Amino acid sequence: MSDEITIEEIDNILDDNALTLSTDVKKLSLETSPLSNRQLLHILQRTPKKHVYQRPAKGGGTWDYVTGTYVKKVLNYVFGWMWDFQIVDKGVEGDCLWVQGRLTVRNTEGQPMIVKEQFGRADLKKKKDGTGYLDYGNDLKAASTDALKKCASELGIASDIYGKNEFVEIAPEVKKELLEDNSPATENQIEIIKNLYKTKNISDGTVATWCKRYGSSDKLENISKSTAIQVIKELTQ
Repeated sequence: MSDEITIEEIDNILDDNALTLSTDVKKLSLETSPLSNRQLLHILQRTPKKHVYQRPAKGGGTWDYVTGTYVKKVLNYVFGWMWDFQIVDKGVEGDCLWVQGRLTVRNTEGQPMIVKEQFGRADLKKKKDGTGYLDYGNDLKAASTDALKKCASELGIASDIYGKNEFVEIAPEVKKELLEDNSPATENQIEIIKNLYKTKNISDGTVATWCKRYGSSDKLENISKSTAIQVIKELTQ
């Protein structure tokens, strides 16, 4: 068996009679989890190559991504449609639309079992005559899908894709200007850093050391935008 496990291949790992996992794949969680080992295998599988696409990245190169349809398929398959997603906040900054999404996984009794929140974004497309947006609803849908995929990645779905390129988007032509910006870090930057070091199990002390290295404060809430960019870079390398 290769190290790339697809949804279709997982059943080959299971014992058809006892419906238990083999010894080699049984140790998936250090702590007691509300999820079964079979569910964990589906979530933590490496994303099948046929579901990975590429798009141009700002500043050159390409980024890997998966579709919202794929993420919903995995959520339905793993949790049996016992999940829901809602937008809890949204706003516009310049030509960027952002949303705050909440993914809730429920147990068989309908009670919340796992809750994940993340931000999604989309570039607003304006009409050529500048009188308004071309399709605000479609941009809102794109930002919502982005938020859903990020929430799902915190569960482990497609985390091998989004863990390496989702949180940093700095074009080379503006990087120097941003790295010299000593104004206070934005709430969004702070939230991204907190989510990253929790996801990667990096200690608060390590992040504080990085903050001190790139700025005058070791307290995350007091760092500058330039320090935030450097810390995010550390966390995503």
